[in-house]
Amino acid sequence: MRFGILLLTLVLGPALAQHAHPTPQAAPERSFLSAMIAHHEGALEMARYALERGKDKGVRAWAEAILKEQAREMAQMRSWLASLGGLDPEAHGSMRAEMTAMMGRLRAAQDPDRAFVELMLLHHKGAVEMALKALTIAKDRRVLDLARDIILVQAKEMHAFRLWLLR
Repeated sequence: MRFGILLLTLVLGPALAQHAHPTPQAAPERSFLSAMIAHHEGALEMARYALERGKDKGVRAWAEAILKEQAREMAQMRSWLASLGGLDPEAHGSMRAEMTAMMGRLRAAQDPDRAFVELMLLHHKGAVEMALKALTIAKDRRVLDLARDIILVQAKEMHAFRLWLLR
């Protein structure tokens, strides 16, 4: 598992430097969790759309899994935020704007299944980059463990998405 995280860090490290998300020095955990909640909210919206419009059984299964897993993670993150000062409106709002733009691209697509997979690939890439950054600055073990889990789960899904797109 450590090798996987190291490999992801090496592969995504350069992209991490270019992917700016608000992370105030005074509260990196609060900022990360707030932005990740907004990021997950975007994933849930995209997944619901894929279930409404998509036809591919594999894509629909991914959408259902995303709804289940990310809703669970959001509840967990919200409970942690209660002890960290609550939601950081700046971090949350900035990420919500990005997610709104991504959802607009999904709605405009001709093929909802393909668009969902392509955009979810980018969406997961963003989550992995955020989680890698959290691994370097967070001090709360819960946040570090969550970041690790996001990296491992979403990198695996990214691989499956890429294979689906090659078919």
